[in-house]
Amino acid sequence: MLHIYEANASPEALKEICAGLEEEGILYSIFSKTSADVKTLAFDAANHSKLRVGIGIAVSTAALQIRNCPIDKPVFLIDSDYRALGTNAGRAVKGGVFV
Repeated sequence: MLHIYEANASPEALKEICAGLEEEGILYSIFSKTSADVKTLAFDAANHSKLRVGIGIAVSTAALQIRNCPIDKPVFLIDSDYRALGTNAGRAVKGGVFV
């Protein structure tokens, strides 16, 4: 299951990320955290997910991270187009091409 770690996430952003994951057929769990650093959230989510991919979202900034990538260099760091981030996370799990 892919982990999403959120801290005061925008409900709309979270909804769109989840929709992108669902379109790719990826199961996910959402965990509320206190850290507001989106890179740390994504890094921790990737390292705790059995799928080796994680998403962090704090307020309206989201990051996609893959395990073993440096904490300061997430695969994606965005503040819009949340559905594409969810889709890309699903494709990272499946080994597909990013949109």
